[in-house]
Order: sequence, then C-alpha cells, then structure tokens
Amino acid sequence: MHPTLLLIAPDSVVPPIAEALRHDLRAEVETTPSRRAALASMRRNEFALILIDESLATIDSASADLLYQNAGGALIVELNLALCSAARVVRQARAALARRTQDLARAQAAAAATLHSELNTTLSGVLLESQLALRDASPEQAPRLRHLVQLASDLRDRLRV
Repeated sequence: MHPTLLLIAPDSVVPPIAEALRHDLRAEVETTPSRRAALASMRRNEFALILIDESLATIDSASADLLYQNAGGALIVELNLALCSAARVVRQARAALARRTQDLARAQAAAAATLHSELNTTLSGVLLESQLALRDASPEQAPRLRHLVQLASDLRDRLRV
C-alpha cells in the first residue's frame, strides 16, 4: 500500500516536489496552498506524512498548532521548500516514513504484549476460581466446572506457546 502524503506549500514550489514524491516514494500526494485548506483535507483523509513549508507554519503559530492537533497518526515535517531541492524533500519524507513504520511496529508489539499479559492474567483467575468452585460443587455443577477448568487450562497453554 502506498503512503498518502499531504504537501502544504505555495503553488509556486509544489509541482516538482509533488512529482518527485510520487515518483520516488510511489506515494499519493495531495497538495494544498494554505493551512485552512490543509485542515479541511485532514478532516476528510488520513495521511501518513504531512510536509509543510516553514513559511506557512511560522506566519501564525496558533493555526500551525491546529495542524499538529489534527494530524492524527501522521508525522509532520516542516521544511523550507524554497531552499530545499526535491531530492532533499524526498530523503526527509523517506526517513520520516521509515520512522513512522518503526514507531507503529513498536506500538503494535507493545499492544500485543499487553493483551497477552491481560489474557494470561484473566485466564489464570478463571482457572483458579473454577478449580476452587469445583471443590465445593454439587454433583450437577461438577461436570460443567470440570469442563470450564479444562477450557481455561487449554487456553492458557495456547497463550504460552
């Protein structure tokens, strides 16, 4: 899947940079000439990376803050596009996308570890409670509780693998 980028810059610098991003990164690039148009785009679409010309970011810090607040999971990179070559912008974008991919992988691994731990804890509690209940179970309840003990034990063993 190709990343979707938002390029916020004056129309005069956009064409070569957008084309280089499309070609070198095989990215979908949406361009906007203003922060207001960028905010509207950010409400409609999700972006992997947002590149903004420094001149637009520094004019009004309050509206630049709005961009950061509405970026969602996208990284924002501010560049002086009047001084940067298209090749440099591509390198910066590639590095930012790689960083984002690494951050997402770490977050997914941490979420998986947390989920695994919580499931293991919950299953251990169910197993302990059902074993304790089995001690005092009536003859009608015992088969169901043994079945519950077996299921919880099997699930816990699967989680250990």
